[in-house]
Amino acid sequence: MLKRIIFSLILLIVFYRVDAQRNTSNYEIAYKKALQIYKSADFEKAQKEFEALCNNRVDSPLIPYSFYFNALSFTKLQKYFEAKTTLRNLLALYPNWSQKEEINYLFANIAFEEKNYVDALNIAQSIDSEPFQDDLTEMKSFYIGQIVSLKILQDLRKKFPDESILFEKKNKVVLNSQSNSSLPNDRQLKGYYNFGILLPLDIESLDPEKPRKNQYALDIYQGMKMAKSTLLKEGITVNLFTYDVTNNPDEMMELVNNRSFNKMDLLVGPLFTETNKVATAYCETNQIPIVNPMSNNRKILDEYNLSFLAQPSAEMQAIKAVDFVRKQAFTGRNTAIYYTDSPNDSTMAATYRQQMEKIGYEVVKFEKILAFSDDIGSKLPVNKVSHIFMSTSDKKAGLSMITALNKKDYMSPLITTAEAFNSSNLSNGTLSGREVYCIDPEFVDLEKPEADSFRKDYFSKYGIIPSYYSFHGYDLALFWGRILGRNGSNIRKGLDSRDSYKDIYNLSGFNYIKSQDNQVLPVTTFQNYKFVLAK
Repeated sequence: MLKRIIFSLILLIVFYRVDAQRNTSNYEIAYKKALQIYKSADFEKAQKEFEALCNNRVDSPLIPYSFYFNALSFTKLQKYFEAKTTLRNLLALYPNWSQKEEINYLFANIAFEEKNYVDALNIAQSIDSEPFQDDLTEMKSFYIGQIVSLKILQDLRKKFPDESILFEKKNKVVLNSQSNSSLPNDRQLKGYYNFGILLPLDIESLDPEKPRKNQYALDIYQGMKMAKSTLLKEGITVNLFTYDVTNNPDEMMELVNNRSFNKMDLLVGPLFTETNKVATAYCETNQIPIVNPMSNNRKILDEYNLSFLAQPSAEMQAIKAVDFVRKQAFTGRNTAIYYTDSPNDSTMAATYRQQMEKIGYEVVKFEKILAFSDDIGSKLPVNKVSHIFMSTSDKKAGLSMITALNKKDYMSPLITTAEAFNSSNLSNGTLSGREVYCIDPEFVDLEKPEADSFRKDYFSKYGIIPSYYSFHGYDLALFWGRILGRNGSNIRKGLDSRDSYKDIYNLSGFNYIKSQDNQVLPVTTFQNYKFVLAK
């Protein structure tokens, strides 16, 4: 669906760049203008522009693309007869065009929209190209998931016995018809869940000739796509709808007012403050959950009781660090607390101080520092403390603290953030003889069987090693897909049940019991040239 259209767009951008040096006609200038109009979602105007280009009597390799985008524009406008006519003209005039799979995909999409399920499934089965298979599965899951008639499903099942999606949907309809329970809303009735992915995917930079500024967002999405396949095997159908969302609240407002957007059951993102406010207000109105995959800012949870952080907030990280310290055999009941200049750093430090004092620790130092050993050294306490806590997002601060401690022969354990160190520059000798523990919400234990299996599967699918964000996207989609699949609209009940946390994830998992803030936080220590989970 949308992913297919984006894929076509990317192909076109690449093609245009390759061909631009060879052909610089006015046609190409007009085509580029029409494409920009299409990308701005003004489909009525785009259709007229592309139709004019289709009728232009020039010799340009871009003409078939004009026909294709003209058909896409008609589809967006729900003018399916015109869209099909345009596609047939394209095939008649350019029978050897290389993008025939794209044409068939759009034909299948239109057939599904018109509820011609037999035609749609026949066309879908005719598409053999591997890159299309995930999107075809998503399209079939989406439209078949909307069928509520058991008779239609039974008839389709007879005609397409190998379509597992039909089998699963038919069983769900049967179970629903046998149930006497009163379901609170249609979210539980439809048997599938739509996730709106609101990330700065930066579609323009997906051109292989350009560097990708927001690779992390694409990694999250690709991880989520893999989770979608896992969920399908568990009988949970999740559809992923991607939206390229930055920090423009006007664009976000247009998006939430789009009728097709009202089908969402959960939003992931946006990452930016202003667009997040609009999305959160929308979710509150429609009573659907919204999950921020990246932020550590707990304030965004205050607006709505079904907003969640996938990573622990700065406050939660401090609370969990205190829990870790309480389990250690540190000598004494006092501490020195330091922080650098990021707002998150000071927030975490303040919470740590509050929690330490709450359990009876004396805070002998509470100071802001610069990430230089001389400044840190001048602020170290005179007498030994049970441990030192340093909240920082500055990668120079870790080694600067170690240097300052070494100069004063200060051997107290250090609790700090993983961001304090550039792990590629660390050696066993650097931290030799020291107890150093890192709060590390982005820790990936590659020796964990689940993580190792995911890494291999991800590499097989995408040809690259997954980043933390790929692992994170996979776990996030898997967790929330299971919460919705098992609990429907009763999300809070699922989140407060300990049974929801028995599944094993690639990373450290989730815990939202009586919380909107993830309460799971890995603490690591450096051993044998790498960080490992601390005992």
